[in-house]
This record gives sequence, structure tokens and C-alpha cells, in this order.
Amino acid sequence: MQGADHLTAARSLAAATRVADECVWPEVSFVLGAAHVVHRLTRPAAALTPATTAVEPTDVTALVHRAEHLAAPALLALALGIRAVAAAVSGDMARLMVDASRAVGLLDDQTQPALDRCAGYVVAAAAYNSLRLWELVDELYTRAGDLEPLCGVAAQAPAIAVNRVLTRLEWGLALLENGDGAQARDQLRQAALAVPAALSHDLPALWRWDVEACAEIVRLLCEPGATPGPLDHRRSTLAAGGDTEVLPLLQAAGALALCRAGLAAEAVAAASAPTLPGSTSSGALTFPLWVRSTVLAATDPSPAVRAMAEHAALLGRLRWQSRGAVLVAARSQIAGERRRAEHAWLAHAVNVDALTGLHNRRSFDTWLERTRAVEPPPTALLLVDLDRFKEVNDTYGHECGDAVLRRLGQILHELVRPGDIAVRHGGDEFAILIEDDHLTLASVHQRAHDLQAAIGSEPWHELADGLTVRASLGGVVAPAASAEVSPLGARALYRAADAALYTAKRDGSGVHVLPAV
Repeated sequence: MQGADHLTAARSLAAATRVADECVWPEVSFVLGAAHVVHRLTRPAAALTPATTAVEPTDVTALVHRAEHLAAPALLALALGIRAVAAAVSGDMARLMVDASRAVGLLDDQTQPALDRCAGYVVAAAAYNSLRLWELVDELYTRAGDLEPLCGVAAQAPAIAVNRVLTRLEWGLALLENGDGAQARDQLRQAALAVPAALSHDLPALWRWDVEACAEIVRLLCEPGATPGPLDHRRSTLAAGGDTEVLPLLQAAGALALCRAGLAAEAVAAASAPTLPGSTSSGALTFPLWVRSTVLAATDPSPAVRAMAEHAALLGRLRWQSRGAVLVAARSQIAGERRRAEHAWLAHAVNVDALTGLHNRRSFDTWLERTRAVEPPPTALLLVDLDRFKEVNDTYGHECGDAVLRRLGQILHELVRPGDIAVRHGGDEFAILIEDDHLTLASVHQRAHDLQAAIGSEPWHELADGLTVRASLGGVVAPAASAEVSPLGARALYRAADAALYTAKRDGSGVHVLPAV
């Protein structure tokens, strides 16, 4: 989506999304939705073409809701980072700070896939870059770079390398605006040192042109007596590629270099040319205007021009001071999100069974004791009990028994639907809590049979030669409460499901599901 052939990529999204939806690949559907939103943000004119408007969701908040439904912290962080970038485009800095800090807090979860975390850090860094928080941006790219070798594919390495060049360049330009020439030159040299690493990747054409233009900007600003020479070809190439990040900076750097070389007329002409629109996520939006005031002040000593230059310098200092305060606030907000994420992890650990990864007895007891502010929808409780599990432990050992329980936990985790709760009730007993407006006795009965079949068909012999595992299931289905139907309490539901399980074991059917009475 960020390459030269982005329109072809955008046109392929609808078909790809249909395939992902048909195959029930919700994570793939989410990533395709994220790609569409990124295209709309980075190519706003192209994204409005008829070929691309059919792809949903186009709204960043819908993307966040989709990630929340997936219950995948790193993907939620990616969605929040994208929404933070969108907030930069709309000028909603409060939303940017909230979403970006929450994203960084979520990305600390080391149990999440390395590729998802790496992409999340890159997107969060782009959001913070629009606030000129380069120290924080550099830290996030370092985190992404540390994860990149673990990703399995080099999907993020080019973006990290290119953005490191841009970050150092924008940082140096801001220092130059602020009158700190020594630190500015240091950051610009750091940008130059990062150029070969970026160009070593197989970059999209526009990214390569941007990096080459960054190297030219550093040369113009750091080499004594440097002049821009013929830049028309480079400018037209960047413009044709749709660049909004580097082209305004290249034009301004050329004007400043001409001024320093004593070519006053040429410098004024270059500085007075129409200012090109810059990227909203750029941290150097004010650099072209600062160059214009600097060039005019150097060539026109009139009081009005001098006053304009002094005003520009004052604004630059105020922006720098404000940037420092925002950086402190951002770090504080990230620290708060990290504490919140840690507390959430601890709360999760208290309610999760360490062996199977399912909810534990504590979660189940909480459900039993709950009180409802509203009447519950149709509710079902399935109890799962392994048949003759003591023989597994006696014959194959407790280590094999634990392996059986872990694998059963995986089976339940894979088969339960979003919104259901799978619980290890204790020992070899498990439970599935289901609440669904469309729940019926027939659908629960079918799910119980499907689960029993999945357990029976699992290749248990992989754990031990001759090992087979079977399960019995008992369940009860309670309708939604209404004026005619009183709500069935959780404990009554549990007693009914336990009786159904006893029946399934006693009569040898293996599955017994009945309506609540």
C-alpha cells in the first residue's frame, strides 16, 4: 500500500477481504482493514477513487473495535497507533496522546507475536513524530529494530531504516531552527550515517528517492560552501511519486545553502517560491517558513524583515520549550499505561489456570456469584469431564496426564467462540459458559457433539503409544428472562448441567443437553 503500485494493491483488497472472511481468518481481515485505512491516510487523494471505496472499514475507530473483538493486545496497539496518526492529521493532539501511549503500553506484552509488536512500535513512533518527540520516537524504533530479527520476514526492516534517517533529519532541522548549530550538525550527521543502511534494503521507489533526498539535504546544510546545483530532476521525481515529507525540506535547504554561499538573488527566489504542502506527521513542518525568514533577513536589512526574522526565532524557541513539556507528558502517560497493563496482566493471571491457559475455578465461582444489572440473554452451560482419566495417570504417568489436560485446553480454546468462556473447573473437569441472543437447544446440542468428536479424534497417540481420550458432556440451556420466564440463577444452571453430565456418563451416550426447567 505504500509502494509505487499502491492503486493495484488497493484494488486487490476487496477480493482478499472476501477470501479472509470466507475462510474465517479474523486476524487477516483485520490486517487488510488496517491496510485500507493506512492507504486512506497516506494517499488521501488516491484513496477516494471508486476502485478503493468499497473496502471496509474505512473508519479508524471501527478498526479499533475490530481489534478489541480479536482480544489480541498487539493488534489493538496497531489499531490505536493508526488512530493516533489519524488524530495527527485532524489536529486532535489529545486523542493522539491517549491512543499512542496506550498502544506503547500494550506493546510491552512479550507474549504477543514479534511481527505485530514490531509493526505497532513503528506506527506509534510515526504518531509521536508529528509531536516532534524525537527522543521517544528513536526509542520506539530501537524497540522495533530489536524485534525485527524475530519476525520471520523482513516486513518492517525497510520502514525502520528509512524512518531513522527521517527522524534524525527532522530533529537536526528543528535544532537548526532553535539556533543550536552544533547539536543540529550532530543529528544531521547521524542522519547521513543512517543513509547507507536504509539504501541497503529493497525499498519502494519513493522511499529510496526520499532517502537520497535526505542525504542531499544533509550535504547542503553541513558541507561548507555547498550549493544545490540542478535539483529540478530530483524535485520532479519526488513530486511525481506523491512525496509530502521530504520535498518541502529539500526546497528549503536549497534556499538556505544558496544564501550561505552568498548567492542572494537565487536564495531569495528559491525561498520565495510557493511553499509545498508538507506531511501532517512530519516533525519539520515549520522549517521552510523559518528558512524563508532567515534568507529574507540576510538579504534585506529593513526593520520589517528583521522583525519578521526575530518573530520567527521567538516562535522557534517557544515551540522547542513546548516540545520539552509535551515529551515529559508523553513519557508520564506511557508510564501510566504500562502500570495499567501490568495490573491487567496480574488480574488476568489470578483468573487463569496455569496448566491449560483457560479461566480457572476462581473465574467460575465469580460467574456463579455474579449479580446482573440487566436480565441475561439465553444462556447455556456445558460441563466436560474426561472419561477414565485416572487410568491415564496410572498407566502413562502424571506428566502425560498434564500433557493431556494442556492439549484439551488448546482444543477448548480453539473451539469456543468470541464471547464464550472456557474454564478448567478442577482436575479433569471443564466448563463452557455461553451467552447468545440466538442460542437454541439444538445449537448447543450440536456444539456439544462437535466438541466430543474433536476430543475423540485428536491424535492422542502423539503423547503416548496407545493413548486414547474420550469425554462426556452435560449441558443445560436457559431461555432469556422475560415477563413470562423468570431468570434461572447461575447456581441452579450449574446443578442442572451437573445432573445432565451424570446422565451422559450413566447411560453411555456421552452427550446429554436439556432445557432448563
